[in-house]
Amino acid sequence: MIKNNKLTIVKEFVESAYVDIKNKHSEAAGIIDVLMFLAERGLIEPRRLRDYMIIKDYSKFLKKNDDRICVTMIDLAIKYDISERTVQNILYKTRSKFSKKANIRKNL
Repeated sequence: MIKNNKLTIVKEFVESAYVDIKNKHSEAAGIIDVLMFLAERGLIEPRRLRDYMIIKDYSKFLKKNDDRICVTMIDLAIKYDISERTVQNILYKTRSKFSKKANIRKNL
């Protein structure tokens, strides 16, 4: 398993990506340009992007489905063209991976 990254490495990445984005979009690149750049370059892998969106959509779909979890799982599975079990695994096992603590460690 890959360890979370040191803060210094994350800062180097941010600086490097900033230069690349500035060269492609100019100094006035917006947040949307930055996110699109990261997705296009594969720095946000498709599976991670999908998992993030499923986690974000879950509460919206749950509300729409009157708090019926089973129907919500089915709707998410249909939207993302995956099995209901995969949706469950994403919601129950992957959610914790989208936290700062899981991705960046302080320098030692």
